[in-house]
Amino acid sequence: MTTMTMYITISFWFTSLTIILTTIPYILLPQQADARCPNGYHKSSSGDCEQVVPHEGNLPRCPNGFHRSPDGDCERVADDNNNGGRNNNNKDQSGIPSENDEDASSNGFSSSSAGTTAATPLSPSIVTAPESTPGKCDDSLWNHVYNPSRLQIVDKCITITGIIDSIRTERDGDLHIRLKPDPSHAHLVNQANQENQFGDLVLEPICIGKVTQATAISACQNFHQDIDIPPVGSHVQITGSYVLDKEHGEWAEIHPVTTMAKKP
Repeated sequence: MTTMTMYITISFWFTSLTIILTTIPYILLPQQADARCPNGYHKSSSGDCEQVVPHEGNLPRCPNGFHRSPDGDCERVADDNNNGGRNNNNKDQSGIPSENDEDASSNGFSSSSAGTTAATPLSPSIVTAPESTPGKCDDSLWNHVYNPSRLQIVDKCITITGIIDSIRTERDGDLHIRLKPDPSHAHLVNQANQENQFGDLVLEPICIGKVTQATAISACQNFHQDIDIPPVGSHVQITGSYVLDKEHGEWAEIHPVTTMAKKP
């Protein structure tokens, strides 16, 4: 065998081996590759990859199983198996993370609310007849909403369905829940929700956790809303007031929430 023939034979087998070795992982592990989101994204409870803001500044890192939302708080996210959460010690007694759960041992995500763009205004006409459910809401809950003038009422009472993407408690005692609305209710989300809440609608059951915000103490005094909160990843039906939060770029919320229940 000549030197040239040996060179060609060795080159052929080397090229073939390289192709085989680089192809095997894609053949044997397709599901594992598909299950992971690209760098800079996390998987929400509804199974979608959501962009997160890289860690910046001096904010503490969020615990494992949480990421820092655009408004600076740690929110629970789903794991790669889409089971809705992980075990973590940084929770209140209800198992819901709070704004102050910012210890080390993080996934390294952080964000800043700088550069927030104002929302596209919504009008009452956006609410369709099936969503509007007059008389189904508990109007007395408005007695315990602190500074209610900050909320622009679009429809006093609606009922919608969707999937819970995250839950956390806030300093005013309310819960901040991100809901991915079902397609039939997707029009209730506006530009501010797209830019600041990952495209989710905000739900706020009131007076649930400990109130540490001075301006909200009187609203929740001697009152605790009795409402069951399904876990992250649940498909739920919600009834409450559909409003725009004027202190947060007029993103759309259901606030206060009257009822919330799991649906198949």
